Parts: sequence; structure tokens; C-alpha cells
Amino acid sequence: MSGHTWAGVRERVLHLAEHPAAKAVFGAGGHGFRLGPVMDEEQLRALETDLGTGLPAQYRSFLRQVGAGGAGPHYGLMTPAPGEGGWQWRGTGLAHPAQPTTAEFAGRPFRPEALQRELDELEAQEPERAAYPSEDAFRHAHKAWDARYEELYDAQEAGAVFLGSQGCGYTSLLVMTGPHRGTVWEDLRPMDRGIRPTGHDFAHWYRSWLTRTEHELATELGRREGCA
Repeated sequence: MSGHTWAGVRERVLHLAEHPAAKAVFGAGGHGFRLGPVMDEEQLRALETDLGTGLPAQYRSFLRQVGAGGAGPHYGLMTPAPGEGGWQWRGTGLAHPAQPTTAEFAGRPFRPEALQRELDELEAQEPERAAYPSEDAFRHAHKAWDARYEELYDAQEAGAVFLGSQGCGYTSLLVMTGPHRGTVWEDLRPMDRGIRPTGHDFAHWYRSWLTRTEHELATELGRREGCA
């Protein structure tokens, strides 16, 4: 089943780089329709050891058959690679990468909705100056409150990998753990829209981008030929 999902996909993606209008595609300047080498089983098992769980099946077969990273939706896909601190996803070959994700962080429980509820409750408890006898007491209380807020905010990303940047601070996430494992979410917090599901699994998300891009370039080529 996974072999059929990705059959011919690598070749289709790399072929797009040859299109005369390729640079006009949104995000293409970030990845150039390049793909990294595929990963072998030894590399995948090492990554899963650091992750503490198996990779989602569709994503695992993508890494094995299409490429470790590179061309993809928006500004392209981050690449898993080993380092001194263990495996992590990095912006190898990307002009506009998302932030790196360690395998350890991605292997934690994914629970952004529960953490958002905690954040909402915490916001309602933000210290006010009038409630404290001195400026120092207020600053101390607010510093502790702010540290807890940052802790919860950052923890919302745990259990997922930063797949890539969408631009303007927005990112695409692939969930690695829990009931949403294997689905793509979006971090839209810069516009106060939280972390939300796209409603798609990884294969649908990636293949839909590829089909849209092929159609966009075919349409653009037809337009150019019509104007010639």
C-alpha cells in the first residue's frame, strides 16, 4: 500500500524543477524542487530509537521512497538527521526553514488542545499591580507567571515535528504520538488561531500539493504559449 502511495512521486517532484515557470510557484525559492536522498532502514531505526516510537507509516515510507526532506508544501520539508545530541529535524537545503525539532521532543505526548485550556486559565490569572504591596513583589509574581506561560506555550508543540515553514511565522506540523498520530496540523498562533488540524494525513497533504503544483504549472505554460 505504501509503495503505491509514493510510486513515481520523487520523479514527478524533481521534474518540476525543469519547468520554465517553476520559480513562480509559491515557496519554490525555498526548496527549488530539490529532494534529499532517501533514508535506509538502519537510519530509520536509529531515528525511531531516539523518537521512542515508530514513525507514522505514511511518513516513514516517504522518507524511504521519496526523500528525507526538501521540496514540499510552502517553503519545503525539514530533514531528519543525526547530530551530537541525537536525531533532529533540520532545514537542510532550505532557504526558509522552520525551527529544528529534536526526536526526543517529537516523541512526547501531543496535547495542544488541553494545554490551550491551561493557557486560557492562566491568562485569566495574570498578576495585577494593585494586588501586590510593592513593585518588587509584583515583578516577582509576574516573572513566575510569565515563565509558566512560556512553558505551556512551548509544550503545545511537543509530540509533533515542524515539517516546514508557511511564512509569516506559521508552520506545518506532523503529529508523531497519540490519537492524532500521522496527521498534519498548523501552528497559527501568530494570528491567535492556535494549533489546528488540517483534516489530512501526511500522504494526502503532500500528494495534494504535488497535484496542485503540476496543475498550476501546466496552466501557466498554456497561458504563456497562448500569448506567444
